[in-house]
Amino acid sequence: MLRTVTRRPSATRHALTRTGVALLLASVGLVGLSTTASAEAQVTVADESGAAVSTVAAGGVVTVSGTGFQSVQGGAGGIYVVFGWVDDPEGVSWRPSEGGATGADYLYAPDTEDAQNAGFQRFVAFPGAGTAVAANGGEIAADGTWTTPLTVPSAQFEAVDRAGAAVPVDCTQVQCGIITFGAHGIKNATNETFTPVTFGDPAADAAAAEAAAAEAAAAEEAAAAEQAAPSDEATTEDASTEATDPSEAGTEATDAPTDSPTPGTDDDALLSPGLRLALSIAGGVAALTVLVVLGIRKIRAREAQGSTTGAPAAPQTGEVPDDDTSSDEGPGTGR
Repeated sequence: MLRTVTRRPSATRHALTRTGVALLLASVGLVGLSTTASAEAQVTVADESGAAVSTVAAGGVVTVSGTGFQSVQGGAGGIYVVFGWVDDPEGVSWRPSEGGATGADYLYAPDTEDAQNAGFQRFVAFPGAGTAVAANGGEIAADGTWTTPLTVPSAQFEAVDRAGAAVPVDCTQVQCGIITFGAHGIKNATNETFTPVTFGDPAADAAAAEAAAAEAAAAEEAAAAEQAAPSDEATTEDASTEATDPSEAGTEATDAPTDSPTPGTDDDALLSPGLRLALSIAGGVAALTVLVVLGIRKIRAREAQGSTTGAPAAPQTGEVPDDDTSSDEGPGTGR
């Protein structure tokens, strides 16, 4: 009968297996210690309103924010955020990871490392780093984002070269901007960036502000004039209506002379019908009274004349003789 023989693994194979597993676990652990950004690091600069800007003012404070940066939990260092100049703004030769050196390939406004410094330099630490307590610019979050305020120096400032001597930097003649690089001498290519900015022209800014103010004032005046325009038109229409009313009144007076007589008409037209009737009656009574008085006077005159001559008084011219005093004989008739 044949017997099946099973070969046992050797001690060497067991040792190699255990070593491989240990190396794999160590690699996984090392990967877990750091979080590498999934995108290229980028920096934005914003003014006090939060709007992104590329023009800054000397002495102003801007908000600098980063995305896509590498964040190492508990790692030493972090990044420095400074304002300065690089000799190769379009390339990478200035970067420390490419051999660039501070004071030679890039210069920045000097400042202290204190928390209450002038604001020209900020230290943004890795989370949990031993030097995080000294960070005056906050920490880099696990997702690679950070935000810190930064004070902009004058457009002309003095930096320090490799020998410690002062070096003038004129940002009106060279390209300046925001620089980020590894803190505490640690080189980190992912976290090395340069974001160019320019200084605004104070005279031009003042002229632009003055022009904007004048334009705003002109717009306000135009709006006020436009609002006042309807009132002016209404006043003109009212004046035109008032000027037209007299002629219309004249037309009505012509159509209805009784209500509104025109100048030169009889005064009776000014009286109401009832008043005219009353005046007519009063006039008739007065006339009748006068006739009665005259008649009485005539009778008394005849009586007085008859008593004096004994003959009836001759009738006056234009008077009609009464029947009682008339004679059958005509004048000039003989008997």
